[in-house]
Amino acid sequence: MDFVRRHLTYANVAATLALFFALGGAAYAASQLPRNSVDTAQLKREAVTAGKIAKKTRAQLRGDRGPAGAEGPQGKTGKRGPKGATGARGAQGPRGERGEKGEPGTGPAFEVFGMAKPIAPTAAPVLAENLGAGSYVVSANVVVEAALDGTVACTLNGGGEAVASVPAGNATTLSLSGARTLSAAGPATLTCFATGGATAKYANLVAIQVKAQSRVPG
Repeated sequence: MDFVRRHLTYANVAATLALFFALGGAAYAASQLPRNSVDTAQLKREAVTAGKIAKKTRAQLRGDRGPAGAEGPQGKTGKRGPKGATGARGAQGPRGERGEKGEPGTGPAFEVFGMAKPIAPTAAPVLAENLGAGSYVVSANVVVEAALDGTVACTLNGGGEAVASVPAGNATTLSLSGARTLSAAGPATLTCFATGGATAKYANLVAIQVKAQSRVPG
């Protein structure tokens, strides 16, 4: 005890009490402080973190949503998406007005018939095709059936002729061609006659316009 009294000083007592309160003071404060006794003055600066605040309280602390910011620059064009399904066909629109008549074409003019046509004893037209001004190569074919023995002759007004002797009850084909230049519109005509009774069963006439006249033997 004499050793303790010799070394017991104010500084030693103060240090011992400080250590006691440091070790047990916090536990005492936690268990002995009355409810709602801690105020802002007892809180250390920045001691309360977000994790210590209730979720409901954090939601109440949020302010109102601010106004929308300025529109940003346009981004890059994205990839093209897949093609969609074909839509239903719309209603048909009204029919347009008829256009003006075009200029005569330069393709072939064609005339044909396939029914029986008597061939007279004197020359008479069998087929005719109207042509515009220009140069043409004209060709024709006629299938003739004879009722009596006789001769059948056909000509084109543009040049070209064909003659055949046809026995009774038989049929034959006459082919002829020629060239013709027209300064104005006019017909290409196939003319035939038969010395006996004959009938044209089929005939055609084709006129092809060309740049220059050429003569094809008939």
